[in-house]
Amino acid sequence: MQEGDHPKPDLGRRELARLRDRTDEIELIISGLTTFALFTLPTFLFEQFADYYTHLSLGMLIGGTLGTTVITGLCYGLASCFLVHLLTRAYWVGLIGLRTAFPEGINWRRTPGLGPLTRERYRQRIPNLDQAIASSDRVASSLFAVISLVALAVLWLGLLMLVTVIIAGVVGAQFGMPNRAITVAFFSLMGLIAAVPALLWLLDAQVGRRRPRLTARPAFRRLVGALGTLNGFILPQRLILPVQLTLQSNTRPLVFLLSLALGVFLIVAIGQIRYAGWTNFTLSGELRFLDQKALREGLRSSHYLDMRSPLDRVRPWPMIASFRQQGGFVELFIPYQPLRDNPMLEALCADERTKADGACLKRLWSVQLNGEPVPLDGFMATERADLRMLGLTGFVPLGNIAPGLQQISVVWNPLGDSTAGRLDDRYADVQMDFSIPFLFAPDFEKELDEETGRTPAMSAP
Repeated sequence: MQEGDHPKPDLGRRELARLRDRTDEIELIISGLTTFALFTLPTFLFEQFADYYTHLSLGMLIGGTLGTTVITGLCYGLASCFLVHLLTRAYWVGLIGLRTAFPEGINWRRTPGLGPLTRERYRQRIPNLDQAIASSDRVASSLFAVISLVALAVLWLGLLMLVTVIIAGVVGAQFGMPNRAITVAFFSLMGLIAAVPALLWLLDAQVGRRRPRLTARPAFRRLVGALGTLNGFILPQRLILPVQLTLQSNTRPLVFLLSLALGVFLIVAIGQIRYAGWTNFTLSGELRFLDQKALREGLRSSHYLDMRSPLDRVRPWPMIASFRQQGGFVELFIPYQPLRDNPMLEALCADERTKADGACLKRLWSVQLNGEPVPLDGFMATERADLRMLGLTGFVPLGNIAPGLQQISVVWNPLGDSTAGRLDDRYADVQMDFSIPFLFAPDFEKELDEETGRTPAMSAP
């Protein structure tokens, strides 16, 4: 070959074919390892998020919630695609093995149980081994490319959404309307993402194609160019378009675009549903004969340290040690959540000293035992590293109350100060009530000893 000559097309195709054979093995390895990792990653992410839930500022909470939702949906969506890809490649490998063992393919002369009409219909509709191998290879390769396309698109859109919503929430919080600012920013971004490609398609692909003279006008060209630049900012075209246009131009374009849009929507929906499943007791609509009011006044495991579950890490509610109490005091822990408490505390306490010693936080709560007020003077600032929470701990005296079912009521913002609603639109309610029932059974150990036959010496530690 002379210097400067280009390789012959046949040689290039052969080299590409050899490279293509090696990438099949890489695809199988990537699919197998990635599928397992993607199915396990969301739970790990939420556990890390839940551990620091009560520490987060508004911006960090927005970022953590949105990031966990998007990444979770992306992980489950991509894992499902990798699983389908793995199965398709396994089918492809099996077909190649059959093709090697039985080069002639189906022996139609030895197909017992098939009549002449059925045999004729099968021969017309069923592809031979070579066609099946080529078809499954094309499906697997296309699916592997689509996985990268969807991943890039969702990650980029998620990043845009994350930055936009965090900025809107932080700026809105300065004016007491973070929720409103987040809602406006979110729908504005969604409208921009939908409107720019649609307007670009309308002006260029429809109007420009039907009126060629219009495309020569500088104003029209500048408008289409500006829309193209903005569309390039919405999606990274250098990364996405080579895959998208290759697949779109070699398949049914409309079906491909609808499938791509549906895939992105499903990823977001799956992430939201999974996040809701982590932070709610149930997503079932069948548990309708016990409403939230009945649950608030009943027994909820979130109020008892010995009943806590992973769900309770995102529930910074007042809690006691156990439902069954035997001593003369009940230990009560009231968590401090900056996102919930700080706006009210800033309004109630302008003195930095009262903030530091916990006196300000005590003004935000009231405690009652069976309707009788319990002073919070003796409550002390507490660090619960086991719960990753700060708060107040106090001991509610039981006095001479009779054994039986008792109730501790803990109220946030007991004066019902409507300043909360004016301060910040995060306060949907200006007052929150927590009911903690417990069983006072001072003779429980004695009864247990009598039932089991233990003596006090035997039951002593």
